[in-house]
Amino acid sequence: IVTPESLPDDPAGTAIDLIVRGKLRDALSLLYRSALASLVHVHHVPLVEGHTEGDCVRAARGVLTREAAAYFGRLVGMWQSAAYGGRMPDAGDAADLAREWAAHFSVPKARAGRPVPPAEAT
Repeated sequence: IVTPESLPDDPAGTAIDLIVRGKLRDALSLLYRSALASLVHVHHVPLVEGHTEGDCVRAARGVLTREAAAYFGRLVGMWQSAAYGGRMPDAGDAADLAREWAAHFSVPKARAGRPVPPAEAT
Protein backbone atom coordinates (compact mmCIF):
# COMPACT_ATOMS: atom_id res chain seq x y z
CA ILE A 1 0.00 0.00 0.00
CA VAL A 2 1.15 3.60 -0.39
CA THR A 3 3.71 4.96 2.06
CA PRO A 4 3.47 8.57 3.25
CA GLU A 5 7.09 9.13 2.24
CA SER A 6 6.18 8.56 -1.43
CA LEU A 7 3.69 11.45 -1.48
CA PRO A 8 4.08 15.22 -1.79
CA ASP A 9 3.22 17.38 1.21
CA ASP A 10 0.31 18.92 -0.73
CA PRO A 11 -1.31 16.23 -2.88
CA ALA A 12 -4.20 18.45 -3.95
CA GLY A 13 -1.95 21.33 -5.02
CA THR A 14 0.38 18.96 -6.84
CA ALA A 15 -2.60 17.35 -8.58
CA ILE A 16 -3.85 20.74 -9.74
CA ASP A 17 -0.38 21.48 -11.15
CA LEU A 18 -0.51 18.16 -13.02
CA ILE A 19 -3.98 18.94 -14.37
CA VAL A 20 -2.82 22.34 -15.64
CA ARG A 21 0.02 20.54 -17.47
CA GLY A 22 -2.49 18.13 -19.05
CA LYS A 23 -1.47 15.13 -16.94
CA LEU A 24 -4.95 14.17 -15.78
CA ARG A 25 -4.21 10.48 -15.25
CA ASP A 26 -1.19 11.31 -13.09
CA ALA A 27 -3.26 13.79 -11.08
CA LEU A 28 -6.01 11.26 -10.42
CA SER A 29 -3.45 8.61 -9.51
CA LEU A 30 -1.87 10.98 -6.99
CA LEU A 31 -5.22 11.89 -5.41
CA TYR A 32 -6.22 8.22 -5.20
CA ARG A 33 -2.88 7.07 -3.74
CA SER A 34 -2.92 9.95 -1.25
CA ALA A 35 -6.44 9.07 -0.17
CA LEU A 36 -5.37 5.44 0.32
CA ALA A 37 -2.42 6.57 2.44
CA SER A 38 -4.77 8.67 4.54
CA LEU A 39 -7.16 5.76 4.97
CA VAL A 40 -4.35 3.46 6.12
CA HIS A 41 -2.15 5.81 8.14
CA VAL A 42 -4.66 8.34 9.50
CA HIS A 43 -7.92 6.37 9.70
CA HIS A 44 -6.20 3.02 10.39
CA VAL A 45 -8.16 1.10 7.74
CA PRO A 46 -6.44 -2.28 7.27
CA LEU A 47 -6.01 -2.19 3.49
CA VAL A 48 -3.56 -4.56 1.84
CA GLU A 49 -2.03 -4.90 -1.63
CA GLY A 50 -4.74 -7.29 -2.85
CA HIS A 51 -7.66 -4.98 -2.16
CA THR A 52 -9.52 -3.79 -5.24
CA GLU A 53 -10.79 -0.25 -5.63
CA GLY A 54 -14.24 -1.54 -4.68
CA ASP A 55 -12.85 -3.12 -1.51
CA CYS A 56 -11.27 0.23 -0.64
CA VAL A 57 -14.54 2.11 -1.20
CA ARG A 58 -16.42 -0.35 1.02
CA ALA A 59 -13.78 -0.12 3.76
CA ALA A 60 -13.79 3.68 3.58
CA ARG A 61 -17.55 3.80 4.17
CA GLY A 62 -16.96 2.32 7.61
CA VAL A 63 -14.69 5.13 8.82
CA LEU A 64 -15.41 8.24 6.78
CA THR A 65 -18.28 10.68 7.03
CA ARG A 66 -21.03 10.26 4.47
CA GLU A 67 -19.67 13.23 2.50
CA ALA A 68 -16.09 11.96 2.57
CA ALA A 69 -17.16 8.45 1.54
CA ALA A 70 -19.19 9.91 -1.35
CA TYR A 71 -16.17 12.00 -2.40
CA PHE A 72 -13.91 8.92 -2.27
CA GLY A 73 -16.43 7.01 -4.40
CA ARG A 74 -16.37 9.80 -7.02
CA LEU A 75 -12.57 9.88 -6.93
CA VAL A 76 -12.32 6.12 -7.39
CA GLY A 77 -14.85 6.18 -10.23
CA MET A 78 -12.97 8.92 -12.04
CA TRP A 79 -9.67 7.09 -11.45
CA GLN A 80 -11.06 3.80 -12.79
CA SER A 81 -12.47 5.47 -15.91
CA ALA A 82 -9.09 7.05 -16.64
CA ALA A 83 -6.86 4.14 -15.65
CA TYR A 84 -8.79 1.21 -17.05
CA GLY A 85 -11.25 2.73 -19.49
CA GLY A 86 -8.93 5.27 -21.04
CA ARG A 87 -11.61 7.94 -20.55
CA MET A 88 -10.07 11.10 -19.18
CA PRO A 89 -12.35 13.41 -17.23
CA ASP A 90 -12.91 17.02 -18.10
CA ALA A 91 -10.00 19.03 -16.66
CA GLY A 92 -12.46 21.22 -14.73
CA ASP A 93 -14.05 18.19 -13.08
CA ALA A 94 -10.63 16.81 -12.15
CA ALA A 95 -9.57 20.18 -10.72
CA ASP A 96 -12.79 20.37 -8.68
CA LEU A 97 -12.01 16.92 -7.29
CA ALA A 98 -8.47 18.04 -6.40
CA ARG A 99 -9.69 21.21 -4.68
CA GLU A 100 -12.12 19.15 -2.58
CA TRP A 101 -9.52 16.53 -1.52
CA ALA A 102 -8.25 18.31 1.59
CA ALA A 103 -11.78 18.69 2.96
CA HIS A 104 -11.95 14.91 3.35
CA PHE A 105 -8.40 13.60 3.69
CA SER A 106 -5.16 14.63 5.31
CA VAL A 107 -1.56 13.90 4.54
CA PRO A 108 -0.17 11.24 6.87
CA LYS A 109 2.67 12.40 9.06
CA ALA A 110 5.50 10.89 7.04
CA ARG A 111 8.36 12.23 9.08
CA ALA A 112 7.11 11.76 12.62
CA GLY A 113 10.10 11.28 14.86
CA ARG A 114 12.58 11.99 12.05
CA PRO A 115 14.80 15.06 11.88
CA VAL A 116 13.55 17.71 9.45
CA PRO A 117 16.08 18.38 6.68
CA PRO A 118 17.40 22.00 6.79
CA ALA A 119 15.63 22.94 3.55
CA GLU A 120 12.28 22.03 5.13
CA ALA A 121 12.83 23.58 8.55
CA THR A 122 10.70 26.63 9.27
